[in-house]
Amino acid sequence: MSTQLDSFETRLLDELDAFREQVVGASGRRRTTRRRIVAGAGVAAAAVAGVLVIPGLGPTAAYSVSEGNSGQITVEVRRLEDAAGLEEALAEHGVAADIRYLPYGQACAAGRYVAVERRLTGMRAALGSSILQIVLPPGAVRDGETFVMWVSGREMTADEMAELEVEEGTTVTQGFHSRVDFDVAAGPVKPCDVVPAARSEAP
Repeated sequence: MSTQLDSFETRLLDELDAFREQVVGASGRRRTTRRRIVAGAGVAAAAVAGVLVIPGLGPTAAYSVSEGNSGQITVEVRRLEDAAGLEEALAEHGVAADIRYLPYGQACAAGRYVAVERRLTGMRAALGSSILQIVLPPGAVRDGETFVMWVSGREMTADEMAELEVEEGTTVTQGFHSRVDFDVAAGPVKPCDVVPAARSEAP
């Protein structure tokens, strides 16, 4: 992808920060956002839906997990593969996790867990140069709690990519439709009962 897209993505991320201020309310209730290219929110529960434009993907790892000096954990998902491996990688950083990758348009049914009551300040998700980036601030997932996330997605068709509005001179080589839902469970998490996404409204 050309360097012009770098500034384009930066501008979109700036717009995302402003948009997040609108969707994160004092109540900490679940919000759903739908934006092209990049979308995100982070409160007691959050959902992300959008269209991602990415360069051609080579033989890179499906995911990565890194931890900064402050204890902040960053997860990057590049391909929707090996959810169990990502759970193990997060466990190595002290985070219990329940990760599910689903067909596009599908979701985990409501009622799987009880969400923590506190606000999850600083926890966020965004679509970017990787399919998905999740940031877990220090203490976001405490002992006895579980980070819960499901992701559904599919590759964009050539016609869909041709309809995207991008900067002049930018060539879209690959795209991805994705929907993400993440939260922190206060206790046990039940298995994922896969349903159409419209039927998944609460934990």
